[in-house]
Amino acid sequence: MSRKEIGEDAIWEIPAERYKTKRPNFVPLSKAALAVINARPKIENCDYVFPSRARTPFSGFGKSKAALDKAVVAAMKKRTMKRAKAESLPNWTLHDLRRTAKTLMARASVRPDISERVLGHVIKGIEGTYDRYSYADEKRDALEKLAETIERILTQKRADVVML
Repeated sequence: MSRKEIGEDAIWEIPAERYKTKRPNFVPLSKAALAVINARPKIENCDYVFPSRARTPFSGFGKSKAALDKAVVAAMKKRTMKRAKAESLPNWTLHDLRRTAKTLMARASVRPDISERVLGHVIKGIEGTYDRYSYADEKRDALEKLAETIERILTQKRADVVML
């Protein structure tokens, strides 16, 4: 992601040459996503939001995924207070986060056709041929609902914990 790809309307335009469908994708950024982006330091002579150390596009997904897994296991151990053994995570990939997003959008009452567009899926058939509307407002609303759902999950109090 480069900063110049983010418009004043907070829509991130992913260029066709970098997108899986070989078509540009337009992603309305949620307030939570914009907060993360705006918190990133601007690096001199580098337009990337998440650059590598060499000021090139982010790479090293394998190492970053391993570090994330390690941090999650540590958080699980801390949360369970060593009641359960949290030595490793089940096999998962970063792509699984797309399935999680789709599921959480359904939980947040986002229409399936909108969540498909949020995920950047090509709409096939007659609908895909004739419907040229951008759905920007609907996608933005869906991503706000997704962000709110994630925030609720992360901050909810557990029912089995009594504050003293």
